[in-house]
Amino acid sequence: MHVVTSFWVAVGCAALASTAFASPSAAGGPALPESPKPYIAIRQWGDLIQKALDGDAASATEIGKMYAYGTNAPQDVPEAMRWLSHAVDLGSDEARRELGLLLLRGKGIQKDPELAASLIRQAADAGDSEAEAALGVMYAYGDGISQDWALAVDWSQKAANQDNPWAQANLGLFLESGRAGAPDPTRAAAWYRRAADHDFPLAQARLGLLYQRGFGVERNPTSAFGLYLRAAQENDAIAERLLALAFRDGIGTPPDQTEAIAWLKRSSQQGDGDSMYMLSEIYAAGQGVAPDQEVSRKFLVDAAEHGHVLAAAQVGLDYAATADHADAAKWLEVAVDGAAKEADFLPEEPANFRGRKLALAHYHLAMLLLNGDGIARDVTRAIILLHHASGHECGLATNQLARMYHQGLGVARDDAMAVRLYDAAAFAGVGSAAFDLAEGYSTGWVGERSTAIALRWFRRSAALGFPEAWFALGRAYEEASGVARDDNEALTWYQLAGNNNVAAAQLRLGDIARFGELGQPRNDQVALRWYRLAADHGEALAEEKIGDLFWQGSAELSRDRVAAVRHYTIAASRAVAPAERKLAIAYANGDGVPADDTQMMRWERKAAESGDAVAAGMLGYAIMIGLDGTYDLVEAATWLTLAAENAQQGKWRALAADYSQDAQSKLTSPEREAFHARLARWRSTLDDE
Repeated sequence: MHVVTSFWVAVGCAALASTAFASPSAAGGPALPESPKPYIAIRQWGDLIQKALDGDAASATEIGKMYAYGTNAPQDVPEAMRWLSHAVDLGSDEARRELGLLLLRGKGIQKDPELAASLIRQAADAGDSEAEAALGVMYAYGDGISQDWALAVDWSQKAANQDNPWAQANLGLFLESGRAGAPDPTRAAAWYRRAADHDFPLAQARLGLLYQRGFGVERNPTSAFGLYLRAAQENDAIAERLLALAFRDGIGTPPDQTEAIAWLKRSSQQGDGDSMYMLSEIYAAGQGVAPDQEVSRKFLVDAAEHGHVLAAAQVGLDYAATADHADAAKWLEVAVDGAAKEADFLPEEPANFRGRKLALAHYHLAMLLLNGDGIARDVTRAIILLHHASGHECGLATNQLARMYHQGLGVARDDAMAVRLYDAAAFAGVGSAAFDLAEGYSTGWVGERSTAIALRWFRRSAALGFPEAWFALGRAYEEASGVARDDNEALTWYQLAGNNNVAAAQLRLGDIARFGELGQPRNDQVALRWYRLAADHGEALAEEKIGDLFWQGSAELSRDRVAAVRHYTIAASRAVAPAERKLAIAYANGDGVPADDTQMMRWERKAAESGDAVAAGMLGYAIMIGLDGTYDLVEAATWLTLAAENAQQGKWRALAADYSQDAQSKLTSPEREAFHARLARWRSTLDDE
């Protein structure tokens, strides 16, 4: 079964083309309320502390908020927690809300969504509108409590009825997106307008989007632009981004790329991940600015650190491509978890850029989890992620699932399911899927064996640009497997595969040149070039073949026994048995290296234990004559017998048989028993190999 590398960037999940302004997340999902920052005159600070120490809950709450927000005091979240906890003990619902929000956001402290939910629920039950609004958001996202859209809407409605602008903006979003029944942009616009009329920037931004799109209101780009501008002038990061897009696209104003970039920078400075991501794209493409990949990368990483799922996905994929798999797993998890949280408001549509990128993130994280590479191995979670990616038209994920069903990895083996998945992956453009199906029809694991069907799938895989299929087609034409033999066609496919780094094709092309096959002239220099290409790709057998070329020499290549031994040593170190034997011969004869009987015996034994029959005969004879200073007739007879059984017909086999009979004839009865036991054990070992 062919194995693909884990980190393909785009093939099979549709081509990912980056655009200068990828689709933004508009005005975001439900937003947690932010309390007004407290502020008092410096001279009042001492009085406030004294009141708090005397048991005044409101004073203790204000002090806690000051430390939390860094007003009138350095920002100190642990100190804020201490004062807010004191205020909670004194019965302050406002303190419960503020403490809960700190624990929920986890900025400067360890997040504790469950405790946050308990505190905020208590404050909400007491009628605190900001707590009610926060609880609605928590039910929407499932933070600290089970996700429940009905309760999200209910609590938001309660807070909205108390004129809480955060809740009004969130309720509008629920109505617009259909989380409060059928989508109702008209009612959404009414709630946005109530909050916007009180100069609430987030609502102004969302109402502007409705005017821009003509949802629930009559389309009016000028009104949209005006609302964006009003909100942006109040330093709302989302509105600043939407204003930037209005300048970019000429919505309610003449297009102005300079203004667009200026507002995006202002928004990014306030922590808007979408703006950071767009600026990354702008600097990468050089749209309205000089191209600057370093600046682009900085904005991309900043966006990822602010939770932007596409940025996190790209950073994760970038780390994956550089084999930094721990960082890859970290950022891919951010992307996958963030996408799950946003799914209700920003669904992953396979046809768009966002959907394809996130499907790819799911696939690569799954591969890391499967291999335990940079992250703890978790096959169950990997399968869930692969199904998600496959369901979003990622052919690579579909292909991997096919392999798992065929191999029974993490799922019950089901070849019928594997065939269906391979077929779907091949249809999605994954060449390796078509190749694996071809192999299945060649070997019969798909349920039937058919050279003709296998050939069709090899052709499909080749058409999809999968290099190993090119080699398979070359072999088919050379061996007349399902097609008439055609040496020229075979050579063409082998060369195509060899020039695309298929080591098996490079080895075959080397042999063709070395032995003058397929109508080609013999040429050791050409053979050497192909073998070296294969060796550069880690093919140990190529090292042995290079050694043979130098050992023998030819008109095109001077004999060089030292170079030959060097290549035999590389191949032998990778357990290529014939290279081990040839290295033993070199040490025996002092050819290319100083003569060394110890090294000779070492490599003969390695080759024999790897199943080389000639080496087994050599080893047996050396032991029989005590070449290394020892004499073990049982071992000698064992290796000579194995050589006689496994060597090719000819003089060498006959010679090994004669020596074997001679050694056996000299065995005592106990030695004969030991010989048969040892022979049986080695026969079993070599058969297993």
